Amino acid sequence: MDQTPDQQEVLIARDNTSGQVGAVVGQNPDGTPKMADVKSTPLSELIKFNKGQNPLEAFISNFIRQAKNPTLFSFFKLQEDKYELVGPAMSDIIKNPGDNAEMLKPYEVEIKVPQQAEKQEQTQPAPTQEQPKEAQSPSTAIRKAPIDPDRIDWAKIEQQWGIKRDDLEKSGALDQMVYNHKSPQLFTVTPQFGNEKYSLQAKLSFRTNPDGSYSLVPHFIRNEPQLDQTFRGYQFTKEDKAELRKTGNLGKTVELADPKTGEMKKCLVSIDKLTNEIEAMPVDKIYIKPKVANIDLDMKAIGILKNGGLIKEQHVELPNGQKFTADLQYNASKRDIVFINSDLYRQKQEQGTSAQQQVRDSWHNTDGTVKRLEHWCKLPLNEQQQADYLAGKKVLVGETKDKFGNDCTVYFQYNPEKRQPETTRVYPDRDKVVGVAEESKTQYAVNNDGATNEATKNVKEPLQRGQTAPKDEDQQRQQRKPKGPKP
Repeated sequence: MDQTPDQQEVLIARDNTSGQVGAVVGQNPDGTPKMADVKSTPLSELIKFNKGQNPLEAFISNFIRQAKNPTLFSFFKLQEDKYELVGPAMSDIIKNPGDNAEMLKPYEVEIKVPQQAEKQEQTQPAPTQEQPKEAQSPSTAIRKAPIDPDRIDWAKIEQQWGIKRDDLEKSGALDQMVYNHKSPQLFTVTPQFGNEKYSLQAKLSFRTNPDGSYSLVPHFIRNEPQLDQTFRGYQFTKEDKAELRKTGNLGKTVELADPKTGEMKKCLVSIDKLTNEIEAMPVDKIYIKPKVANIDLDMKAIGILKNGGLIKEQHVELPNGQKFTADLQYNASKRDIVFINSDLYRQKQEQGTSAQQQVRDSWHNTDGTVKRLEHWCKLPLNEQQQADYLAGKKVLVGETKDKFGNDCTVYFQYNPEKRQPETTRVYPDRDKVVGVAEESKTQYAVNNDGATNEATKNVKEPLQRGQTAPKDEDQQRQQRKPKGPKP
């Protein structure tokens, strides 16, 4: 399996005539998707698409162009790293798309037949002479009327995601979400595929559906922002990546393709620091308030901010009385001005570094010599043991139990390379074995050294002797269940 989470997606298709569901592995000569069984086809055989990028659009466009009746098929996109875990359950759900429409909506790929798209374009009103497109308010998308929470189907959202209105109201998140913002904090969502429920961390936002109803959209955590991938037609340079990692903002405008229309628009780009999601905001939709905290912004300053620039070294005073100096910059993820490079942040960083240094030096005296220890693994050390440790010798501490209740003998010794002591445990049933028996190496490394065995990494119980894979159905179920999205 390709370990590139959130970078690529795969397609699962449904033949709406026959009801056949399959993973897309290619395209037949007649334009129909070539499908294979989801439950038995490995990920390596599937076509993979860069998330939100042209390859996916090109495949769908080619499919529409060649297929005699493209509406006979439905497509659902799934993150590559979730295919082997979620794909089989998802294929069962897709067999009944009507009953599971709300659950499938976030994964569905919209297909617009050319004739329909043309009709929509003809019926769209053009900008009037009195208010040409360029003259329309740049804040329309941000300052439009808020969503009415009473019109949201909260029972359906709780059933689908495990999120209650009361939770959003108490946290203050709902106040921002009704204005088309993401929640400022993470929530635990509990989607269900088949008989399995998953607990995942995500920011939340609302989406307005064509029928006027609202859906909850989770924004899951990624391990890191995918800066090596093309983002809406733009390839980040080395300097771009460095700036995004440093401040969270690109710091300039770039031309990006609109994900719905393909139209190129001037945008600002930022990273959501909680989810690592890359987000963009068209410049013509940015609204900047004339006052931030205690700072008044004139038209020149607003112009600089709308183009990604910095307003440097501003003396900020927050309503709570806190004062600090910081640069101002627009953040496309927060859709607001943020404070960066602040002296307050630098002070916290320096305090954190100092604390880390104190932790690193906890094994040494102020002059750099090794510190004398009176206890190890909660066992007292006598004078001779302390002296042997200071001399760099391997010290027999005594008999105890490990964290899983197994009897063991503890040794420890100072490691000059790592500049800290290290523990060695020897178990009674291995007294005739030099080192660790071959069949027990995985068990020993996982149970005592904090190592990870891929085949059992989600199993909660300690491994048994010789165990390298789940031992029963219960452990297999634990191993299949993810602990959270892979950022």
